[in-house]
Amino acid sequence: MKYLFVTIILVASINFIFGQKNSSEKAKAYNQISTYNDVYFKFNVTSKAELDQLPQYISIDNIVGTTVYAYVHKNHFSELLALNIPFEVVSKTSDSKALTMATTVAQMANWDRYPTYSVYVQMMQNFATNYPTLCKLDTIGTSQNGRLILVLKITDNPNVAENEPRVFFSGTMHGDEVTGGVLLLRLADYLLSNYSTSARVRDIVNNEEVWINPFSNPDGTYAGGDNTVANATRELANGVDPNRNYPNPVQGQHPDGSSWAPETVAMMNFGAAHNFTMSLNTHGGAEVFNFPWDSWTSAQKTHADDSWWQYVGHEYADTVFLYGTSTYFKGVSSNGITEGADWYYAYGSRQDYFTYYLLGREVTVELSNTKLLDAAQLPNHWNYNYRSFLNYLRQAKYGIHGVVTDACSGLPVKAKIFINSHDRDSSHVYSSLPVGDYHRPILAGTYSMTVSAPGYQSQTINNITVANKATVIK
Repeated sequence: MKYLFVTIILVASINFIFGQKNSSEKAKAYNQISTYNDVYFKFNVTSKAELDQLPQYISIDNIVGTTVYAYVHKNHFSELLALNIPFEVVSKTSDSKALTMATTVAQMANWDRYPTYSVYVQMMQNFATNYPTLCKLDTIGTSQNGRLILVLKITDNPNVAENEPRVFFSGTMHGDEVTGGVLLLRLADYLLSNYSTSARVRDIVNNEEVWINPFSNPDGTYAGGDNTVANATRELANGVDPNRNYPNPVQGQHPDGSSWAPETVAMMNFGAAHNFTMSLNTHGGAEVFNFPWDSWTSAQKTHADDSWWQYVGHEYADTVFLYGTSTYFKGVSSNGITEGADWYYAYGSRQDYFTYYLLGREVTVELSNTKLLDAAQLPNHWNYNYRSFLNYLRQAKYGIHGVVTDACSGLPVKAKIFINSHDRDSSHVYSSLPVGDYHRPILAGTYSMTVSAPGYQSQTINNITVANKATVIK
């Protein structure tokens, strides 16, 4: 009885302490909800297997050891409380952050400010106006609150479909991960303003279609109003996490239990219309190059091009290591790269949707441990990453490329390009109309390739030898 009494007192004391702590954290959470409409929090697990039991409304953001960082929207906060998970609210900003805003385009000259929404739109319009032979402004769609989801097409003939790989850079789909939006704006400026002076930039712009969408969730980024990012929130205007809202090969069409948001549908249609060779999606809250799959660990299933992904990832991270601080890009993995679900599962991610359903090659790049980064740090993060951005763009030119046409009429054909004894699980690609061009990045090796289309006799080409950072035309 003595031991039972001690145990009861001990458990009661622990519950009292947890109750006090959660009461304090709950107050912090409601304060954060009043500002951001969601809560960013952390809790501990004894193993990653416990995460499989979490409801889908808890969006995991990062895992450091046994500590899990996650979000819950205000619509589900009461459900989180009902789980009785001891948690701590995490600040979204650095202690000394200054989210300095640019209220004119001129104030963006040093790239050490965040643009207001109107300045952002004006900058995108200015790119198209000032570089009409290199740039075209398009709209992916409109957000739920009426803001434009803008995208720039940068290439040497922006009004003509050419035999060129298409690469899509998209930023800040989580609206409070704002570093990527500014860095992609600057990437557009860099490509356009350096076209006449840099042979490397000219090579990219002359031989690729580069599509840049800096802010893909403007409602989240400007949740506090068009003139500030201080109250930026992760989710779309309806509370949906955009990076859990896509069809998923494991969890089905609606892995988060929500209907596709208008922004999700717009991005799905945009991706399907452009047959991107490669794409890159920026995030924040960590620093790592995260490649497919988000839906399977590497022990369960790797992408057919897993070795190529590791090669490209190391090129990105190793370049970052040359120009970043001693600790930058090493928080998740000491080598700067991770296979998605080896870090944590993210069912409904855009990375897996673009890679599995659209047959592309999309990577998630986490750019900053701090989501709402001090504006004065933006130039440093540009310097850490822009060379790696260029390296990633150039990778789309390498591998096996060609044009498929009808042998009689010479007209272009949409055909399946399959690498024999290699491709699996949606790793093949298709040639794209109206040109009939295909672009197949792949690691160095010797391959056999079969080209097929309905109504045509298939053709197999053997002994295709590919070197890294080289282009083979077939």
